[in-house]
Amino acid sequence: MTCRTLVAAVLGAATAAVLALPAVANASPDDTRTPLTVTREKGHVLACTGTGYGVDVVVDLYDNDVFGTHAAVSVRTPDDEYVRGGETGAGLFDRGRIRREFVLDSETSGTAQTVVVSGAYVRSGSPKRVHEVYDEPFGQVVTKGWNYPLRAGVTVRTMGQQVELTCGDAFAYRLTTWRPDSTAE
Repeated sequence: MTCRTLVAAVLGAATAAVLALPAVANASPDDTRTPLTVTREKGHVLACTGTGYGVDVVVDLYDNDVFGTHAAVSVRTPDDEYVRGGETGAGLFDRGRIRREFVLDSETSGTAQTVVVSGAYVRSGSPKRVHEVYDEPFGQVVTKGWNYPLRAGVTVRTMGQQVELTCGDAFAYRLTTWRPDSTAE
């Protein structure tokens, strides 16, 4: 699996609960014809990249108090690529601080590298209202809430080098989702 595929898979799966899918008209959490499951969730999304000392780094971090914590990390050198993706322990985002050690496996040589992702984040800018409506197999889903933009300073320490990252997507969120109950008869 390439880094691009891994990062796309992890970030795509993780942010599906947060970001909009194609909109569908006329869905409402007030529609009482079908029993609904209501989920209240909060968390963070951070997607960062950086290059330094011949090393390219991609870091995607996601935490959700309902759906778990996920990380995709890639370190590419001229000779090899090291990747890690999937679930990780809770506490990735801790009161404005990020610090986590990951072991990345080589795509070619069979070796591994340890990386340390660290940094800080603060709210920055006005909250953005979220209102999304999309289809799932059991009916229409409505998500409402807020995204809170973050300003983040993140670095990765790997292979004896410290690489500064630039974070494109960076936000905290609080959402309520109304989903048709798939167990209702």
